[in-house]
Amino acid sequence: MGVWICRKNNQPELSKTGGLPRIAKYIKNLKSQKDNVLFLDGGDLFHGTLPLVASKGEAIIPALQKMELDGWVPGNWDFAYGKQQLSSLANALPFPAVACNVKEQDSNQSFLKPYMIKEMNGVKLGVIGLTYPYVDETMPESFSKGLSFSKGVEETRHCVEELKEKVDLIVLLSHMGLQLDVELAALVEGIDIILSGHSHDRIEKPITVNGALVVQAGSSASFLGKLEINMEGGKMADYQYELIAIDESFSVDEEMEGIIADILEPYKKERDNVVGRTESTLHRMTLSEAPMDQLITDAYLHAFDDCNLAFSHGWRYGTPVQPGDITEYDLHTIIPTNPEMFTLEMSGKQLMNALEKNLEMVFSRDPFKQKGGYILRSSGLFMAFKPYNPEGNRIQKLLVGGEEFDLKKTYKVAGGGKQLFKGAEANKTYQGVHAVDVIKQFLNEKGPFKANQEPKILSI
Repeated sequence: MGVWICRKNNQPELSKTGGLPRIAKYIKNLKSQKDNVLFLDGGDLFHGTLPLVASKGEAIIPALQKMELDGWVPGNWDFAYGKQQLSSLANALPFPAVACNVKEQDSNQSFLKPYMIKEMNGVKLGVIGLTYPYVDETMPESFSKGLSFSKGVEETRHCVEELKEKVDLIVLLSHMGLQLDVELAALVEGIDIILSGHSHDRIEKPITVNGALVVQAGSSASFLGKLEINMEGGKMADYQYELIAIDESFSVDEEMEGIIADILEPYKKERDNVVGRTESTLHRMTLSEAPMDQLITDAYLHAFDDCNLAFSHGWRYGTPVQPGDITEYDLHTIIPTNPEMFTLEMSGKQLMNALEKNLEMVFSRDPFKQKGGYILRSSGLFMAFKPYNPEGNRIQKLLVGGEEFDLKKTYKVAGGGKQLFKGAEANKTYQGVHAVDVIKQFLNEKGPFKANQEPKILSI
């Protein structure tokens, strides 16, 4: 069950939305009423919860086999178990995976089909896949081993050239992120529709760029983007678009509900095991800092109290947790990678460079240099920055532990996993304990968690 967050009286308000049983029922009804429905998924199908990570994605296959999907593009997290496992997962599905910008490193051959062609009521659609182009740069090395990735501009252009005489509509199914998709639409002629993914944007009105309609439908299986195209003379004449929040008013598919129950059953212990409480809504829907990540980094700093700072990657995923009990299963949804903890000594200059690099990945003027999620999450740090300053010159003020930052000083930081501070891997000291256990210990020793509402990362 997905959860999405809005604001009411200037406070977060959670609403239950989504879930594969509701989506399956909606799509099944739609396809029974119309025979020209194309149902596509934008990726990150095989990661993000305890059953998926524990089974290397295999747990969800029975559900996906019943979803009546017509195709999908892998997201960056679908590469988490390596290329062989992703091939195995993709081959187990009754619909194709498409991506034109990932190749076998040794042979330079396409790892997946670059595109698919679908005919409906005499109208032919070409669907080009475009996966996240920076898996090899921003994710752990194991994700991309044996594969090479590109921005996909030339590959997309080549696919459009191949398709334009064969099909009536060209659709780009992308997991690059909204900013990159908009930029690509400006660079490549001939795309009619871009179904964007990765950046978790909820687009309620299509963005028009260079003749292409660009839409994106949120995240966490909470929304569907419904784009209806009217064709005349073999061309797109008109369209209607709706961002549908799959809320509790939608009926469920009972077969799918049973499949999901079977997937969850082996994890009943973790779902029932209350490990603490929160007085704050835990979410990561905000760019600079968020309560969910404050819980993580506060726990890190508590566990390694000889450190000056704690950091966690600026992930976008993770459905919110409302005030009340926190279960062990919740923690595996908050941080499904459950990374091993490390400590790392960094000079002031190294730390400053790492923070500036992160800001460039979030705010770069060049969309193709926007490679990160949100700003690095931290505890012990105060930072004021100007997001639109030139690269390397955004940070205006830094404090560590309330004291002025010193470029010449050595700082000891705590963090988790290989995705964080990738370039410093050789200098990390791994501690033999993992994030979920550290957070459980923190909740046990410190009692109910309450997020500090005073801003510590300021855009000025």
